[in-house]
Amino acid sequence: MIGTFWPYVRREPPLASWALGWRRVFPAARLDVVTLVTAYLAVLLFIPSSLIFSPLGGAGTPATVLSLLILLWYAASWLTGKVVPSSAGRPIRLAILAFALAILASFVAGMTRAIPSVEALSAGRGLIIVLSWSGLVLVLSQGISRYEQIDIIMRRAVVFGSVVAVIELFEFYTGLNVTNYLQVPGLSVNGDFSTLVTRGAFFRPSSTAIDPIEFSVAMAILLPFALHQALDPARSSRIRRWLPVALIAFAIPVTVSRSGIVGAAVALLLLVPTWNPAQRRGFLIALLPGLAVVRVAAPGLLGTLSAYFADLFNTEGNVRATRVAAWSLDWPYVVARPVFGRGWDTFLPATYSWTDDMYLLTLVEAGVVGLICLILLYLTGIQCGAAGRRKTKDPRRRHFGQALVASIAAAAVTSATFDSISFPMVGGLTFLVLGIAGAYDGVMATEEYASVLPAVSSQPIVPSRK
Repeated sequence: MIGTFWPYVRREPPLASWALGWRRVFPAARLDVVTLVTAYLAVLLFIPSSLIFSPLGGAGTPATVLSLLILLWYAASWLTGKVVPSSAGRPIRLAILAFALAILASFVAGMTRAIPSVEALSAGRGLIIVLSWSGLVLVLSQGISRYEQIDIIMRRAVVFGSVVAVIELFEFYTGLNVTNYLQVPGLSVNGDFSTLVTRGAFFRPSSTAIDPIEFSVAMAILLPFALHQALDPARSSRIRRWLPVALIAFAIPVTVSRSGIVGAAVALLLLVPTWNPAQRRGFLIALLPGLAVVRVAAPGLLGTLSAYFADLFNTEGNVRATRVAAWSLDWPYVVARPVFGRGWDTFLPATYSWTDDMYLLTLVEAGVVGLICLILLYLTGIQCGAAGRRKTKDPRRRHFGQALVASIAAAAVTSATFDSISFPMVGGLTFLVLGIAGAYDGVMATEEYASVLPAVSSQPIVPSRK
């Protein structure tokens, strides 16, 4: 007994004792891509998006600052030889490079016009955000070399998403804005988000996001990965497998937002048909009880959502009128500067108007070139997921590739329903998933090559008869 506790009671210098205890609790704690990206996810999802470092303005969210520091760490590690970049994942890096250059060109184009100072400052902040996105995609696509690293990152993303979903459900039932009580020293509030907005008889919670629409789309992006992990046969506990799915899925409709439901529907349409017959039957059997649970847990919510969606098909509805008005109002700005736009992040809602359409906003701010590069970025991410899926025969890895396709497709479709990547949480998650897609394609290519190489090398060398 004494021998068991002797290492803890023996005399050691205080600093050495503290270091020994830290190593026991975190034996493998070190700076690597997985650890840093996990920290990025925690900051992105747990710290309210409305909190910023005020000197940086809208670009001063902790997640943006941390992603820039991760890029700096990666560059320093690369130069000192501590990190060997992978050559895989090149398509997504070329796509993000094209997008970044298009944004840079729009910035130059914006500076050539008589631009107000407030727009010029916003354009500079926009460049910082794009740099942070580009760095995130670069570090993920080049710094990940094993599928296990991808799996760890996305498992943690789903767990973190489940936690903020619980916060959102608490807000939905209590009407309290939890972010009012989440204060971080050194950060200031960017705007007034003290009260929850309402629609009908329901509060529209946003958890740690800025807007309910943003939060619902963020959950739709994570939903395919939650389903992927729930269907993993390696997990034995049903609660551990399906509780994140239930929390994330239920968090989407309680925002009373069409965009999140549309994104989740797109993801499911791409994911469910790839399941085996038993899994598809289980999904269909669970669907009706799930709707019944929503009806009991939030009476009247399904009726409100049905009426809200019915407005889409009303020729005189508010939705159609708003969309037509946005295009007619903003089209003159497109005509005036069609190629590179009027400058990224310069079409300020306070000065001009809300577009509620990321593609229209990109067309106005970055022109046709920027819009094409954004669409190609989404398509490249989808292609990386599909290509990686074709390179492996492992059912678990193949299903993850389809989850990537579904998640990126959900982000791409919802970009037409609101200005998606203008919001910190959706923007951060979108580019994280794009970076994961590049890493996944590269890892699957490496595994395919490794599986073929032994078969080729084992073939006997037949001497030539010449």
